[in-house]
Amino acid sequence: MATGEHDCGMPSMRVTFPGPFSFHDVVVDGWSVPLLRASLRGEDDIRLVLDDRLVVDLTAAEADRLLPFVANAIAVALGYGAHPRAGTRELPPLIPHMAPRPYVAAVARGETDA
Repeated sequence: MATGEHDCGMPSMRVTFPGPFSFHDVVVDGWSVPLLRASLRGEDDIRLVLDDRLVVDLTAAEADRLLPFVANAIAVALGYGAHPRAGTRELPPLIPHMAPRPYVAAVARGETDA
């Protein structure tokens, strides 16, 4: 076989498609949580992947307790007031929130903040 070819005779591609992977959507109160995927690694072992960058392994009980908080945090970060509650039929409108602002420490003249 010539260098740069696969067994099927196709030339090597710049783009490849590794896999298959077994990821699941994360759903809280009937609504999917954006930017969050889960991989079930055992009966009581769940791996969460946030934004394809951060990973945490949790038990099912830990996930059940933590994920509603994470869902709310993601919704707020995306501009919503909170993650939709069970029974909600449509997304609430985006609402304005106070924007982050730089913190400036007030220090008396001649003192340091250290």
